[in-house]
Amino acid sequence: CVELLLKHPNINVNYADKKYGETALMNASYNGNSECVELLLKHPNINVNHAAKDGYTALIWAIYKDHTECVELLLKHLNINVNHVNKEHTALIHAIINGYTDIIELLLKHPNININHAMKYGNTALIKASLNGKTECVELLLKHPNINVNHANNNGDTALIWAIEKSHTGCVKLLLKHPNINVNHTNKHGATALIIASEKGHFECVELLLKHPNINVNYAN
Repeated sequence: CVELLLKHPNINVNYADKKYGETALMNASYNGNSECVELLLKHPNINVNHAAKDGYTALIWAIYKDHTECVELLLKHLNINVNHVNKEHTALIHAIINGYTDIIELLLKHPNININHAMKYGNTALIKASLNGKTECVELLLKHPNINVNHANNNGDTALIWAIEKSHTGCVKLLLKHPNINVNHTNKHGATALIIASEKGHFECVELLLKHPNINVNYAN
């Protein structure tokens, strides 16, 4: 039926309902109907980046519902905006929040991905993954050549500081292995990762930090 409808010369493939502003592509992506998504994407007039009234796009809905096949199809479209922001979250950050590692891998392979997009308070995908202890996500992000491992949010906190703050030792280990990690970064309160780990009594984190060759044990805030 969809195939027949799409062949009609007067079809408005981007029609959006008045209540939510959602299109056929968005609904197909939300419901994981990969066959419909594939057919719709072949239409020359398809607007793959249409955003509904809530800011969701077909790609973000497919990610939110963990429909990997639909995500893969959408990412292959030449006009896809992989960095569309919905309520400060990009597709990548939505995938990070939900821990969808297969989808994260697909997104990170896209040539236009902005891996360092900062949200309202300056948090990036890496910071979000680190503060939530999503070790697999952190590992994937750190492999990307454009990752800024030392990005600091509005409070001056980096991914390492957040991982230390929450005592996510798996994330700490991965971050400390990155060749560009600044282990002595200070936040806006003058605290380093080592100071925070020591104050909070996160002894395993202190031990990991002390093993790093560049650690400054004498820094005082």
